[in-house]
Amino acid sequence: MKPPASFSTLGSEFDAFLFAAIGEDRNGMPLSVVSALARMDLDPWHEAASLAGVSVEMATGKLISLLAALPDSSLKRLDPGATAARLIALLPRRPDSNTRSSAAGIGPVVATHPLTRRKVILLAICMILMLSAQFVLMRLPPPTHAAAAAHALALPATASRAPPAMSDK
Repeated sequence: MKPPASFSTLGSEFDAFLFAAIGEDRNGMPLSVVSALARMDLDPWHEAASLAGVSVEMATGKLISLLAALPDSSLKRLDPGATAARLIALLPRRPDSNTRSSAAGIGPVVATHPLTRRKVILLAICMILMLSAQFVLMRLPPPTHAAAAAHALALPATASRAPPAMSDK
């Protein structure tokens, strides 16, 4: 299975689709789209974004083939066309769903969000400042031997002072 996309980039726009029930598995447990896609070793959010980025007809066809590939025999009784059409209707609509948009993936959609863009710019500025500070600190001359020796001599002098004597009064 592909590693899931970062949770910070995942929105809830696919939740209605991903958590919709497909039917019941052979044990009588409800099977959701997210469970079915995970059982097929697919990233559910990536597949949802992919289906949302194509036309309704293409998305329905792809989902029908995915449903047909499920190994559970109890799901074979379902009408894959009706089930796929019901599930595809839960996906968010793109402005132009007849052609594949460049924003079909999760990454480009998030990259155009203004708040995320500001965070990326702020992160880049912080990185530049930190790298500049490291560069400047690396260019500073190391402490001289005389300064280190003077510091080393000053330590024993302060350590040789005896603490004040206590009296037994």
